[in-house]
Amino acid sequence: MTGKICNIQPFSIHDGPGIRTVIFMKGCNLRCFWCHNPESQDSKKTVAFYPHKCIGCGECVNICPNGKEGVTARFTENCSLCGKCAEECFSEAIEIIGEEFSVDKLMHTIIKDKNLFITSGGGITFSGGEPLLQPDFVAEVMKRCKAEGIHTAIESAVCVPWENIEKILPYCDYFICDLKSADTDKHKNATGAGNEKIIENLKRLSQTGKLKEVKTPIIPHFNDTKEEIIKIRDIIRSLDGDVKHTLLPFHNICESKYASQGRVFKAAGLEEPSKEKMEELNSVL
Repeated sequence: MTGKICNIQPFSIHDGPGIRTVIFMKGCNLRCFWCHNPESQDSKKTVAFYPHKCIGCGECVNICPNGKEGVTARFTENCSLCGKCAEECFSEAIEIIGEEFSVDKLMHTIIKDKNLFITSGGGITFSGGEPLLQPDFVAEVMKRCKAEGIHTAIESAVCVPWENIEKILPYCDYFICDLKSADTDKHKNATGAGNEKIIENLKRLSQTGKLKEVKTPIIPHFNDTKEEIIKIRDIIRSLDGDVKHTLLPFHNICESKYASQGRVFKAAGLEEPSKEKMEELNSVL
């Protein structure tokens, strides 16, 4: 059994309790126009090109099997994601993002920090992308972690069938989810999917006692009003248990990621919410 992973980030303190290793899974079924991790959206490998590192040697052109007229196939439908250009680029201007990990290989990485997890009250967190699109792999890794005494968490939009969630419930200690809008039409326009399944899954999760946090990204001109946050707040207050609700300000530092992947950042031009705006919205919580 293997899982598709785009990044592993150790020593995180923002993705659950304690010090954690965050495993970013590849593939997502939503397309939030402000997404901060565009490299995680596609389940296939992703090519990234960093012009500031390029020395213009032309080796990527020479080695590309699908290039035409002295131009690589990068960012075109002809690119086969073979990775030869990245292997040849000694200036590291080209990166292939995405790797297949076996359960054993990932556990080998995780177990290195077992003592750190235990002493800090931390553990591992699966994020993404949408980790619940690979529930069998995530469940097996979490099962192994529980056998090692390692705390497990997941960050998810929970826009998946409940059966996917059920597979990992026995092995996951801590769910961190998000709710972006209380209005299903607004949610669909902004992300590509409505919120009915999300809200239903949040309700069912809260009944298990494992839903610990719900986060709401504050996006200008989308949900950055008191009225919008009150509606989201009331949904979260209706859930069972003590669920922490956090507002996260939009930022555009991910814009360079889109450029490196030959994509357009649809939220370009939006300004980050001011401290005063965040204080205003937090006041209704």
